[in-house]
Order: sequence, then C-alpha cells, then structure tokens
Amino acid sequence: MTGSASIRAPEPLVPTEGSRTEEILACAETLGIPWRRVLLEEIEAEQKLRRYLADVSAECPLDSALTILSHAAQRSWRVRDQVEILAGQARASARGARRGLRMFLRHLAGESEPASAAFVRQCGFAYQRILLLQRVRRAAARSRGSLPERLAFVCSTARCAFEDAEWALREESSARRGERMQAAIKKVREEGFFVPRAQTEARSLAELRKIVMASTMSRARVRPNSVTLVQARVHSGPS
Repeated sequence: MTGSASIRAPEPLVPTEGSRTEEILACAETLGIPWRRVLLEEIEAEQKLRRYLADVSAECPLDSALTILSHAAQRSWRVRDQVEILAGQARASARGARRGLRMFLRHLAGESEPASAAFVRQCGFAYQRILLLQRVRRAAARSRGSLPERLAFVCSTARCAFEDAEWALREESSARRGERMQAAIKKVREEGFFVPRAQTEARSLAELRKIVMASTMSRARVRPNSVTLVQARVHSGPS
C-alpha cells in the first residue's frame, strides 16, 4: 500500500486563470475552441474601441460600444461583461436593466436611431477622438528608444490603437510637431467626422464641445436614467 506522502492531488480537468498560457491554449485546442479567431476578433474590437473612446479603460459605455462595433459588438469582452451584468440585474428586477438588454437586442437586430441622434452621437465621437489623439501625441513626445519600444510605450501610456501610435510618432518627427491640436482635428476631419469650421481650430473644438454638451444636458433633463438606443454608423478610418 502506498504511503500518504506519495499521493498526489489529481490534475484539474480544466485550466484556471492562474494556469500557464500554454496549458490554457492546449486545453482550448483539445476542446476544438477556435482560440486564434476568438483572440483576433477581440483584438480587432479593442482596437476599434480605443480609436474612438477617449479612455476605454476608464469608461466604455455600452451604447457607445454598440455604435462603434456595430454587428460585431458581442466579440468584445467589454460588451459581454456589461450584458452579463445587465442580465443578472434583470433577474433581480433592477431598474433599467431590461431596457439595457432590449437596447442590445435591438442593436443586434439592426434597428437604427433617428438621423438627428446619429449626428449628435457622431459629434460626441469626434470630440472624444480629438482628445484621444492629443493625448497620444503627448505620449509620443515622451517616448524614447527603438521604434517598437516607442510604439509599446505610446500604446500602453495613451491606451490607444497601434495605428494611432504610429501616426503620433510620424507627426512628432515632422516639422509640424508643435501643432498637436490642429493635427488631431485635421485627422478627425479626414476620417469623415463633422467638426465645425471657425476662425481657429481651438474655436472649432470649442464649438464642437458646445454641440456635445448641449445634447448631454438635454438628454439628462428629458430622460435622466435612460439608456439611448444606438445604431449610428461609425467611419472606421484608414486601416
């Protein structure tokens, strides 16, 4: 009879978050999970969110994520986590949870919002994108080392997409390096967003902010606890 000292605990049937990466991937391969496709779709979704939200790590509103990712919204872990929370809240009859789930389902069904609401939402994304690009430029100015090291620094510091980090590094090496706000507004216009024309780009940004803030205040007065139905088209920009 074998002594108790030689008895080993059985290996877990499935890996945990504490398991090594190769163990997790090996289990996924064994189960036939298409982990390469899943991860690539997650990366694509995260890149899109980082392109349009000023700080996706701090806040990723569900309605904004649905607008940005369109029919592929469910491929983002940020969306899935929020839908899971809403489902749990709906079971407990929490206020607004069922409305949030209905919004998600209507979005997947392809229902659209009024043109006026779509325009205001586009203005909101334009404003957030300008702020994001300025932050990316500031991070690029502080970056040091080789190109891969600088790209990694900018992406992690500014919480942006790789293509925005590349743009910022190119701009920082150009003769226009001091015109960060102007360059950001120019890029956002080129991506298809509406930014008002004014005597200066600073004034243009201020006018855009007025549109965004006026809409936010109006929605707060009319429906203070509502979740807005969204399905606005977001221009994906150059790949």
